[in-house]
Amino acid sequence: MEMPQLGRSIRARRHAIKKTLVQVATETGLTAGFISQLERGQTSPSITSLVVIAKALGVAIGDLIKQPAQLRPDTYRSQRQPYSVASGRVKYERLSTVFPGSQVHSVKFTMPSGYKSEMVSHEGDEMIFVLSGQIGYTVGKDSYVLNVGDSLHFDANIPHSIESLPHENEVAEVIWVGTVALFDGPQSPLSEEQEQLLRGTEFF
Repeated sequence: MEMPQLGRSIRARRHAIKKTLVQVATETGLTAGFISQLERGQTSPSITSLVVIAKALGVAIGDLIKQPAQLRPDTYRSQRQPYSVASGRVKYERLSTVFPGSQVHSVKFTMPSGYKSEMVSHEGDEMIFVLSGQIGYTVGKDSYVLNVGDSLHFDANIPHSIESLPHENEVAEVIWVGTVALFDGPQSPLSEEQEQLLRGTEFF
């Protein structure tokens, strides 16, 4: 979903449930100004911000953005499909699947130098591991500079943001793992196709 269309969808849903910008901002931990810019197509959200927005609007994240399906427990670099949120600057590669009872979601982020996300908070744990480049992370009042091979694990209820710091690589790549539900998954028993794909693995 492109940025203007995403913004219109968010505004239409907010109006339909009769919530103000301030109410959505309060529920998401984002600013009313950021949500207003998003609705007008002037900015794009990070994927974790989109999750909390969807929750505040009472919709599934899949109603706001189309993400690649991942039925299998294994992924391969040459086969993963990079995507972005509303033509945003960050490219995502989905690493995790979803099955009944699963709690962990995982994504590879590729961020251009100079990118900085909005501050967001959400339930659960969050951990990142740096693959390339240099990133800055703000968690509450604490700031971290992380290089290749460094990691950070924290309580995601604390407001946080990520930044791709200037680096000769011009991009930063990180593995993000968290318990907030980035991907819609089965809420009922597995389909026959999913069961066949998972049979014989540690998930089944």
